[in-house]
Amino acid sequence: MRNGSGQAHDVAQRRSGTIEPIRIGCYYDTTSGTLWKDGTYYPQGTRVLVTGLHLDQGYCVRFPVEDGTVEPDEPLETWEDWEELDFLAPEGTVERGGTLPASVLSEAREVLDDAEDGCHLHLHESDDN
Repeated sequence: MRNGSGQAHDVAQRRSGTIEPIRIGCYYDTTSGTLWKDGTYYPQGTRVLVTGLHLDQGYCVRFPVEDGTVEPDEPLETWEDWEELDFLAPEGTVERGGTLPASVLSEAREVLDDAEDGCHLHLHESDDN
């Protein structure tokens, strides 16, 4: 059983030894790539906007549309669990990744085929891909 507020505090402390607040309305970089069920892929270093915080649900991030802006109409948003706090880094601190190998994307898409609409996977990019 989860206690959202306690876990957020614990995760933040493990991350850097201090508590780093996440702020609604602020931009952050993603530390991993994100593949959505519809096939949309955002590499690590994608600039996202935090749009909500909830003690039990975690934090909500909005992904940019293709031109790099964060549109208010029909945004691609998701709630991330507090355990995924390391998914965010301060804006401008993560080098933008590239595309993953086709084999990795294909395998990830197979996993998402049976998932509910709106589901996504975090794919950690490395030099080994």
